[in-house]
Amino acid sequence: MARKKGSGVAEKNPSPGGRIAIGVAVCAMGVSVVALCVYQLALKANVLAAWEFAALPVGMAFAFGGALFALPGSFVRARALIAALMITALALSADWVAFGPGDSGVRNGFSLHNVRGPFQTSQMLGRLLFGVGAVLADLMALWAWVRFLLTPGRGAATRARSRS
Repeated sequence: MARKKGSGVAEKNPSPGGRIAIGVAVCAMGVSVVALCVYQLALKANVLAAWEFAALPVGMAFAFGGALFALPGSFVRARALIAALMITALALSADWVAFGPGDSGVRNGFSLHNVRGPFQTSQMLGRLLFGVGAVLADLMALWAWVRFLLTPGRGAATRARSRS
């Protein structure tokens, strides 16, 4: 029997039931992160400056990602909506890191230690780098919402097929 050449990685797609199980597990993990962040935020005096506020959209992104993985490909409009929500949640997290209130360690600059000594960047450079990333994430979210709005609904796709 001849062996088939390949990368050694399983190339089999999960069954629909497996996709749903994985998607629900990832979604549940994201919802639990959101619930934990909301619980922790209730105890904070300055909610917008708390790190849990930045982790909240990350949990939402995992929840939306799990839902996206679980939905079958035939739910085109729902998948486009969930993808737009997921990218928006990630962009909100990047926005908080770049432009949010409070003292974020990543916005204070970073240091690289090498043989010749430490190299310390300024706080302004750290804000600039994360700001560029946040603006790019915002543009991706905008693109996802435009794609969602341009995605035909089930009725429009059916009408288009019946005309041809």
